[in-house]
Amino acid sequence: MSKGTEHMNAAAGKYSGLADADLWMKVKDGDREALGYIYRQHFRPLFGYGMKVHASETIVQDAIHDVFVSIWQGRGGLSVTDSIRYYLLSSLKRRILQHLGRQLELHDDPADFADTPSASPEEELIGRQSDLQRRERLAGVMAQLPPRQQEVLYLRYYQGLDTQETAGIMSLSVNSAYVLLSKALKYLKDNSDKIVSATTFLWTCGFC
Repeated sequence: MSKGTEHMNAAAGKYSGLADADLWMKVKDGDREALGYIYRQHFRPLFGYGMKVHASETIVQDAIHDVFVSIWQGRGGLSVTDSIRYYLLSSLKRRILQHLGRQLELHDDPADFADTPSASPEEELIGRQSDLQRRERLAGVMAQLPPRQQEVLYLRYYQGLDTQETAGIMSLSVNSAYVLLSKALKYLKDNSDKIVSATTFLWTCGFC
């Protein structure tokens, strides 16, 4: 085992048990290793989300780099957070949009918000796609959704953010995020035959 690997393993053991708020405070206090640990823990999900926002690896990687440079340079003035993932994802999206020279405020298709939000037992569908084949099928169906519906699903389920956090990153009201999510889930339900068998789908959603 190389010294570099040993060092990273030691850092992982040192920081892995810390709550996000405590780990973030170490960064604020100038702990460079803590920031390195955060980078290693979050790079892959950040890159995955960044590619949902814009399909340019160069722009996404540059934006991630800028986020962490900005955190380190402005560490003394960092706001307190108990969700590092949420902080990084929202910061990354702003950076990508800045790279693209676009306005931060995004305007959605009004048709996305024509319905009122409703409780969706089929939300369980996403969390239960455990085998690779089902995940591939799910990804194929999701790819047919409008970009904003893909984004709300990705943030809510793949990144594990709650609806309020998801709404914040997407510059939506919580109600609008619920509606967008409801529409995306309805599409998945209507196309469930492309993901799992009808019987499995009904069992998953609790209708049997």
